[in-house]
Amino acid sequence: MATVVDASVSVAVAPSGAPESFVWDRFEYRVVGQPIALFTRTAWWTGAASPARIDQETWRVDAIRDEEEPTRYDLRRDAEGGWTLAVAWT
Repeated sequence: MATVVDASVSVAVAPSGAPESFVWDRFEYRVVGQPIALFTRTAWWTGAASPARIDQETWRVDAIRDEEEPTRYDLRRDAEGGWTLAVAWT
């Protein structure tokens, strides 16, 4: 089941640009396994202004906090480089 979170998070990235860890609600989550990059095209033609990017970058990661079982998350990066924890898959 997916839970929409939409919370700003700070993300540490590898040189490749893939997330390695993120901090959410004061807790650090470490990415385990291989992150998957997902790109979706936005409907740029429907807005009044041209967007900075037409593709939405999302990373689907499995991450753990402390010694808990891994949980799947979707991390979204915006055009300015900020990150949002979009979805927690439970």
